[in-house]
Amino acid sequence: MRLNRKGAHMVELNSSIGASFNLLRKVKALPAYCRIHTDCRLVQLEGHEPFCPKCAKKSIDERNNNVVLEGTWRNYQRAFHGVLQCDSIFDDFELKKATFDNYETEPNTEAARNLLKARQIAGKYLDRDYKANTIITGVPGVGKSHLAVSMLKAVNETIQPDASCLFVSVNELMRLIKASFDSKGSEFTEARMVKLLGSVNLLVLDDLGSEASFQSSSREASEWVQQVLFGILNKRNRTIITTNLTSEELAKIYNPKLLSRMYKGIAKQNGVIKFTKTTPDKRMVIF
Repeated sequence: MRLNRKGAHMVELNSSIGASFNLLRKVKALPAYCRIHTDCRLVQLEGHEPFCPKCAKKSIDERNNNVVLEGTWRNYQRAFHGVLQCDSIFDDFELKKATFDNYETEPNTEAARNLLKARQIAGKYLDRDYKANTIITGVPGVGKSHLAVSMLKAVNETIQPDASCLFVSVNELMRLIKASFDSKGSEFTEARMVKLLGSVNLLVLDDLGSEASFQSSSREASEWVQQVLFGILNKRNRTIITTNLTSEELAKIYNPKLLSRMYKGIAKQNGVIKFTKTTPDKRMVIF
């Protein structure tokens, strides 16, 4: 005879109940009482050590609480320290390895002085009341992005209470947002990215100006690009910007309102780290 689904379930349930009763038959109460819960007698499961039911319940509750706490801690870490690792947008993944310690310089050089200044400014960002942007500018290949990542990591690992830090390649950001126009489920929508980049405690916008210089028709950044950047920077007062361009070149690309957001607090805090041609291109290959 074949059992229907309901009948099979009842057989399984009865079997489970039967097994539970068989297990209970093997449990016996002992005359001894728990030393902690003095009103509770010890019990013993056949083949096992005696135990106090209240102590066992407390142990299970603590274990369950620890599981919840571990999950909460992981979520907390993800919301702060994990943002840099999980949400950053790199166009050069080697930059993930960048630190102050592996930034190579020679003594008494422009690069060495800029490394020191980057460390000092990173220290200032540990103070949440420090409200100023920083611009790292100069010729390509001198390690501007390396310094920016190093500053972010130093703040991300040290600031108290914890805060979220994020690195974003401007050119890659614009590419991903444009791609989201034709992708319904994309996480890189303009609204989401403006909200995310506008809300993190410390942000790096890397290689600003490249998104305009790659355009063939005009050196001026498109109106849409400027709107996205304005939406981000208008919400912020702690941003590190790297660019190959001078202030004069930036003025030809971006409108004055956007520039004023980029330059927040920079003059007052001496927040410019500048590389000139005296610093050699670290990516130059001799052949």
